[in-house]
Amino acid sequence: MKNFPAELLTMKHKITFLASILFFVLFSLVVNAQTYVSLASGISKDVNNTNKSFYHIPVSLQWNPFKNKRTPFFFEFDYNIPFTCKSTGNAYTLNPSLPEKVTLQENIRSYIFIASMGVSIHLYTNKKWNSFYLNILLGICNQYFKIVYKNYDKANYEVLNPDIKLRSGGLVTSIAGIYNFKKSKHDMFLKVYLQSPPFQSTGDYVLSYKFVAPLQLTFGYKLFYNKRK
Repeated sequence: MKNFPAELLTMKHKITFLASILFFVLFSLVVNAQTYVSLASGISKDVNNTNKSFYHIPVSLQWNPFKNKRTPFFFEFDYNIPFTCKSTGNAYTLNPSLPEKVTLQENIRSYIFIASMGVSIHLYTNKKWNSFYLNILLGICNQYFKIVYKNYDKANYEVLNPDIKLRSGGLVTSIAGIYNFKKSKHDMFLKVYLQSPPFQSTGDYVLSYKFVAPLQLTFGYKLFYNKRK
């Protein structure tokens, strides 16, 4: 029987533990809910890579299809449109007529898609009916990293241990604080959102980057199509 590394087993235990906690919350909490679709966008910064600066424009669609006001569940779909992250890499040659080493500009673009299910917990409502909610989510995340070395003369130079493209992902957990501004027909809201990196290894090949863990600030509209008073 194949022996799994201890760190892999530890990762599986963490995933099982986090999933158990979230599903316990989902089935034990009861808050008021309304049938709605919301759309939000803003700015996102990665908090998992210390030597890279990954920024995105997040687009978030949230859907609560449940008409029962005692159902706090919702579905959320997020797509993060990347800015180019610029780095450098060295290329070498054995050709004596050329410089031994040149520094290349490395461009990395990280595309992220997340499909999640979550629970919304009501924390506070003021006299103007503005409200604050805490969302807890569990989802599947796919991350694709596209790598380009600019002006790379592959015929004469070679980058040692270059970054390569990666498409992978796994289970993620997220938490968000939402402040709703009460309006006559639809609600506007401000959201701060933090997602874990996928609970998945990037593989044995050593890369200069890691999975992205987005910290987002977004503004959006909540459109009620079965609004309850």
